[in-house]
Amino acid sequence: MRNAFLLIIVAVCFSSLFSCQKELNDSGGSGTDTTGNGTPSQSDLLKDSVYLYTKEVYFWHEVIPSYDVFNPRGYTGATDEEAATNEMDAIRAYQPLDRYSFVTTNAESEGLQTGTSNDFGFLVKAASLDRAEPVDSVYWFVNYVYDKSPAGIAGVERGWYVSKINNTPIAYDNASIDILNNTFFGTATSATFEFTKPDGTTTTSTLNYANYTANSVLYENVLSDNAQTHKIGYLVFNQFFGQTSRNELANAFNDFAAAGINDLIVDLRYNRGGSTATQDTLANLIAPASANGKKMYTYIYNDSLQAGKYPLLYRKDPYNQYPTDIFTQANNVVNFEKAGAITGLTRVFFIVSGSSASASELLINNLRPYMDVKLVGDTTYGKPVGFFPIDIFNYSIYPISFKTVNSQNVGDYYSGFVPDKLVADGVNKSWGDVTEPCLGTALYYISNGTFGRKGGPNFSDESNRRALARQKPYDVAYKQLTARKFSGSFVEKGKMARRN
Repeated sequence: MRNAFLLIIVAVCFSSLFSCQKELNDSGGSGTDTTGNGTPSQSDLLKDSVYLYTKEVYFWHEVIPSYDVFNPRGYTGATDEEAATNEMDAIRAYQPLDRYSFVTTNAESEGLQTGTSNDFGFLVKAASLDRAEPVDSVYWFVNYVYDKSPAGIAGVERGWYVSKINNTPIAYDNASIDILNNTFFGTATSATFEFTKPDGTTTTSTLNYANYTANSVLYENVLSDNAQTHKIGYLVFNQFFGQTSRNELANAFNDFAAAGINDLIVDLRYNRGGSTATQDTLANLIAPASANGKKMYTYIYNDSLQAGKYPLLYRKDPYNQYPTDIFTQANNVVNFEKAGAITGLTRVFFIVSGSSASASELLINNLRPYMDVKLVGDTTYGKPVGFFPIDIFNYSIYPISFKTVNSQNVGDYYSGFVPDKLVADGVNKSWGDVTEPCLGTALYYISNGTFGRKGGPNFSDESNRRALARQKPYDVAYKQLTARKFSGSFVEKGKMARRN
């Protein structure tokens, strides 16, 4: 069987307003003059393009009405990006399963591919340390920090909490959430943070936005079980970027191989997804040697793409160089290509949460037919679909364009994966702290062969139940705070497709 078109170029560029107008007219757009000088405005051409390219590649393209009924130029916003986003949101409204399609800038799209960022380099999550009612001490804990970011360079650590921003106390209330949103996702590029450490001392850092490349591997270490009979690789993997992530994974698994690990815990609790090619790399590093050459998963595109009917894309490189069957299922099967020196793992533990999405779930789904996969944490996000970016002027659109199924034809996990053991996120604990509930629960299983009813002295069913009940109300605020964070699986652009 021929291998998949693993990596697809979709870079739809317009050399001039004239050529763009011609394409849109040929494809059903009106090309109506809205500038008064005989040429549609760039804003209207952007809106037409969002509609027309989405109509062509959208996985559920049949639900999108005709150009005249949809009227893409009727969508407005304070900026072109906002207008295009409102238009994409309107398209999403035709398909209730689509919580994902979006529009962003070319620069932000490039950052999703490469990990390049321009921000403070950390994020926060609400949690309480109270172990009994009333729960009245809720803090915004640092849940992760990128090493080379302004926060990483300043020494900010997971487990600290933000007590003040620009000298304003931060609590768990709407006013504080507004401050956090404006600080992390607004127009400000500098802020002074007061952090409280686990020992109760405080430290203040003034952070300024800066360019950096985010590290995907936030932490790696080799741990032992209580009997010292297991060497356990523990990897915190935060996002599936492109080649930089693949390099980091190769280095981490070289370290694990040198240490002789015989168990593996992969922490995906904040991993919202990313490159499917990087998912392939991680799956090939984890999978047993017996999986080599066997089917990992299949991309499934809409019926028009599979039938070779994509006139807009076909006008662009590289599609005009390929046969029109590149989107067929037969040409989109990805097989395992076992990599690395760790060949004998029979099981793997994943720490997950509601933020574990898309490529993270793809990894879980792809390994299940070949390994004993254990999930610890909370139910995952639920995103069995993905996209490839299409560049239009200064923007990139990401309409859902494919779904995936594993070797057993399992997909459609829109409700997410329910873990084998529900455990609250110990966001106040450092990475690698064996008393952190999720990590501790996985280690307990490795030592005892069961999650059991007790789960260890610190992780009993009752303590987990109480901790999860306390955490759930704050998940709403965390989702609000992270609403503008990327969640998805994408096929990287800038790479040539390949097949056998």
